[in-house]
Amino acid sequence: MPSPDLSLYHGSTPLANKVAGHQNVMSDESGSLVIKPALPREIAFYHMLGSAPRSSALAQLKPFVAQFYGTLRLEGQLDGLGGISKEGIKVGEVPESIVLENLAHNYTRPCVLDAKLGTELHAPDASEEKRARMEKQARETTSHATGLRLTGCQIWHAPTSSYILTPKSYGKSLTPSSLPAGIIRFFPLPTDKLASLVLPLSPSSDNASTPSTGGGVSHLPLTPADPASLEKLTAPGPSGSSEKVPGPDSPTEPVEYTSHAIPPALLLRLLSAIDGKMAELEHVISRLEARFIGASALLVYEGDPERLEDALNRYDERQKALSVAAQGRGPGQSVKDADLEGDDEEEEEEEEEEDDELEDDYDSSTSSDDDSQDGQRADARRARRCPPFTLKMIDFAHTRLVQGEGRDEGVLLGLRTLRGLIQGRIGQVNADMGRQGASP
Repeated sequence: MPSPDLSLYHGSTPLANKVAGHQNVMSDESGSLVIKPALPREIAFYHMLGSAPRSSALAQLKPFVAQFYGTLRLEGQLDGLGGISKEGIKVGEVPESIVLENLAHNYTRPCVLDAKLGTELHAPDASEEKRARMEKQARETTSHATGLRLTGCQIWHAPTSSYILTPKSYGKSLTPSSLPAGIIRFFPLPTDKLASLVLPLSPSSDNASTPSTGGGVSHLPLTPADPASLEKLTAPGPSGSSEKVPGPDSPTEPVEYTSHAIPPALLLRLLSAIDGKMAELEHVISRLEARFIGASALLVYEGDPERLEDALNRYDERQKALSVAAQGRGPGQSVKDADLEGDDEEEEEEEEEEDDELEDDYDSSTSSDDDSQDGQRADARRARRCPPFTLKMIDFAHTRLVQGEGRDEGVLLGLRTLRGLIQGRIGQVNADMGRQGASP
């Protein structure tokens, strides 16, 4: 059966910033929601997670799963008179869809990594043909040996105002020993040189502006980069000399990206925070008797260095608050995000007050450009709400609880592999900073 056309959902558009996964994943008009076709097992999993008692091991997974808002079922489409028409639509061919938060929505320049977890890639009820095919794929990639396959990623490259894309084929070509090279493509140092593997993407000229201008910044939609932006540029190198920023002299010459925007000290802070969150996720999964067949870890971070630094500062303050709260609890008690609900409410009230102040400022402005003001307000809100990074598990089409059968060792192996890669990158960044500090 051909893939269902989810564009029939009113106002839906193809999801931007998707680096892997199935086709027909859509977004709503605001870009804040993801609409994804789902099998009954995946829908059941989200409902089960939502109703899990707070004291259960399953409930501890909630912070590591995207917010679930319910399901959509196509019943027809609006006609010109405001009614619903089913003409030309085979409703039964369009599966029920889940509605989730878009994990990249609050970022200005979202850098996204999809990492497939587990050593077993097929469900127990898979056909013999599919079982053999998936077992072969696991053996021929890094999945079987490491429990991890880098499925795809994108990072923001400021000098060319475009995204550096890493396709699924690259992750499949890696061996266990070359996985560190893959993680460098997601966390590059300023002087690292990354080869172009696919046509880059850049924000469309109608919807993007430089964050520092305060204009209407948006990562949606993404379009192929203007070829002019890929011409050879020069930028100061680490020693003051000029080095080339990517751009082909001819269509056959490969593009090489360098002069990445996030400085080493800031990259180190980001990696260290992610490492801590990875440890939390590993602990949660280690307590669950479940099988996460086909699940992935999705990692997003902010690619604009100024906004990343501000977001990390806010993150560090929250971690301090968690630490203080933990000191006031008894032995064996833990601090959960829910314990800071009062703090969250205060933060939301402060944000609303700031929004009101911003609107007053714009209303008193002499500018008559309402669209520009709306864009500036949206950008200001996005800047305040931008997290430094997000770590979630996604894709639960074949997830099931297996009481009495133990934890998913394959997925745990993958999480440990990914965390080991993060820690290895921390070591490399520290070494680079040491060399720069030692140089005259």
